[in-house]
Amino acid sequence: MFEDLSPGDPRLVGRYRIVARIGAGGMGQVYLGRSPGGRPVAVKVVRPELAGDPDFRRRFARETAAARRVNGAFTAGVVDADPEGSPPWLATVFVPGMSLGTALSEHGPWPEQPTLVLGAGLAEALEAIHAAGVIHRDLKPSNVLLAVDGPRVIDFGISRAVETNTQHTQLTHVGTVVGTPGFMSPEQLTGRTVGTPSDVFSVGAVLCYVATGTGPFGTGPANALNFRTVYEAPDLSRVPDVLRGIVADCLVQEPERRPGVAALLDRLAEAVGSGRGATGLLTEPEWMPTVVAQEVREQTSAALPATPCRRHRRPFPPHRLRPPFRRRPPQLRPPWRPLRLRRARRRPSRPRRPGRRRLRDRPRPHRWRPPRRFRLPGAAARTRTGTGARARAGPPSTRRGARPSPGIPPRPGRWPPPVVLGGRVGVAHRSSAAGGALAGWKLLGGGDGNPSGSPSSNSSGSPSGRASASAASSAGKKLWEFGTGDLVRSSPTVVDGVVYIGSDCGCLYALDASSGNQKWSYHLGGDVRSSPVVANGVVYIGSDDGTLHAVDAGSGDRAWTYTTGGDVRSTPAVADGLVFVGSDDGNLHAVSAASGTKAWTYDTGAKVGSSPTVANGLVFIGSDCGCLYALDASDGGQEWSFHIGGESAQSSPVVDDGVVFMGADGGNLYAVDASGGDRKWQFRTGGPVATRPLVLDDGVFLSGGDDAVHLLDPGSGKQRWSCSLGAGVASSPAATDDVLFVGADDSHLHALDVRTGDELWSFATGDAVKSSPAVADGVVFVGSDDGKVYAVGT
Repeated sequence: MFEDLSPGDPRLVGRYRIVARIGAGGMGQVYLGRSPGGRPVAVKVVRPELAGDPDFRRRFARETAAARRVNGAFTAGVVDADPEGSPPWLATVFVPGMSLGTALSEHGPWPEQPTLVLGAGLAEALEAIHAAGVIHRDLKPSNVLLAVDGPRVIDFGISRAVETNTQHTQLTHVGTVVGTPGFMSPEQLTGRTVGTPSDVFSVGAVLCYVATGTGPFGTGPANALNFRTVYEAPDLSRVPDVLRGIVADCLVQEPERRPGVAALLDRLAEAVGSGRGATGLLTEPEWMPTVVAQEVREQTSAALPATPCRRHRRPFPPHRLRPPFRRRPPQLRPPWRPLRLRRARRRPSRPRRPGRRRLRDRPRPHRWRPPRRFRLPGAAARTRTGTGARARAGPPSTRRGARPSPGIPPRPGRWPPPVVLGGRVGVAHRSSAAGGALAGWKLLGGGDGNPSGSPSSNSSGSPSGRASASAASSAGKKLWEFGTGDLVRSSPTVVDGVVYIGSDCGCLYALDASSGNQKWSYHLGGDVRSSPVVANGVVYIGSDDGTLHAVDAGSGDRAWTYTTGGDVRSTPAVADGLVFVGSDDGNLHAVSAASGTKAWTYDTGAKVGSSPTVANGLVFIGSDCGCLYALDASDGGQEWSFHIGGESAQSSPVVDDGVVFMGADGGNLYAVDASGGDRKWQFRTGGPVATRPLVLDDGVFLSGGDDAVHLLDPGSGKQRWSCSLGAGVASSPAATDDVLFVGADDSHLHALDVRTGDELWSFATGDAVKSSPAVADGVVFVGSDDGKVYAVGT
């Protein structure tokens, strides 16, 4: 009954995890799926050539809405559908058993009594279908499923969606047959009005087939069957006597002379002659022939196919199986015991190509740009002119792309408003957050450089230098470094003059942004690939110990922890009193920011390494199942999903101007409408895209997927420029006014001109830079696989 999934089959359709193939029909492929709660459903996915037809989508939406109103004992109702999906799909109740067509082909015709009982079940099913204003149009043995408690009619009304403005006997459109020869009524074949009598005709044809093994118009090619249906009388010579009269009345040529469904049900009940009624017999174990009933019971009791293993599962490395005491914080080690630095395998450095020389001294043509006005909270409007990176007005926290605060109306057409936290405006990674919380944003602008309190001593690494008085004169030069003792792939966050960053040593560090001195450290218990997020004086970060940690930003004391079922490499997002984070257990978790208690979870069916973004009351998240989801932030209800195909969605979405930008493993960056989930455009790179794009006024900046950084037009997705770095890129970009920063596997932090993509300078670290940089007060902060955090002048 079931087939294994092929590589091209989806692993998730809507909210349903796809388990196996059931079969294929004229409209598309049918799969066995499971709801988030584990309930089995039958999911029908529309064929691509039909999905691309706007007229089909309209009909499909109309007929699906009508079919969802059907609620009968002998129907397999529609439980969910997405006519606007990519592609459209619908899910129905899953009936464990076999189809009537399979039963007849394997075990032959039925005796008269079971046939009459079956007919009563079909008539009662049609009563429920017609009561909802739906006409089946394609009732045939393969659309009748046999269960232990009666038949189930499926696919009612759906064939109407593929029907086009055909004339008379033209029955196909893009390869799809409207109805089945031998079971269609004459009015379907001749183009007359099709109503409920058409389904009565089909019932008569089905009962004849069940009783004799042959349809009333014989066998042969479709055109021969159709001709006999319209112009010849049915052959009922082998139909049992009691049943023959009922079938003959159903197969009358004139629709108005056929019995109604209610009258048909009465005649079948009378023919059965049971005091319990015809449909009452369907509750008995042997309402079908014995051999058929036995096979149906076996199929019903058989276990359904197990859910396929989630893709991209990584085996647990040996160090995760060690006892906790083997993972002590570095500051607890004896001072005479040197730290053992685990280093990733170095790649040989590549010589700089002649055309890639530094362009710091190259004269640039003057480009006039109109003044830009920025409105900041508590300050008057300021005007900035000029093209240089230093020609800016206002405090250092003002950056390109800053937007009005929530108290000031945003510019028309810009969506959503910015996040203001502690008087600073989020600029890079402008995902969005609500209620003054930080959700997928990096705060650019980190205080006055003189945090209160004296920094503690640095026992695991000491700064090699102090921040210079003028960051402008130290562009591309190291201001300080801090050693953590292990890989640093977490991305820094800078708030109020403090740099927060995690390390694979299992620690979260708080460092003084001006000097690099350690203020405090917090031990998490596993590798840290999640990036910290600060909101309302609390740092939120995930860890490979499967836990989301909430830490006091001032002292480093634990506030609370929340345990998931897998590694937490997703960066949290905070909005409206909730913390949202993904986990390798396949769920997006919503946790109370105050107490750490679960508010709700949403099961995507595959690992969630993507970081959530909150905008306009929706949470946007990607999953390795190959979908981008938009969920209601208050209760986790799915608003829409965008199916990417066989690709994983490990990139983190960014929302800007009502568009969601997100990359995928297939090498594409997608632009999706934030309100409905429709694709606007896609841009293809040379490899998997796991980085977060950056959206500024200049366009969409994308790193990763290949060895290049791309600037794309946000409206069309067309490339404006591309700069090859000569090595793989796993770092997301960050930016100041005119400079873009990105790390690469060539062990360098690169600074590029925002307008042209020319390289301005590069800074060499000791190993690959997979951490995403953050910028504040003229300094760019970034981690490296050499186990260090660097502060570099911009």
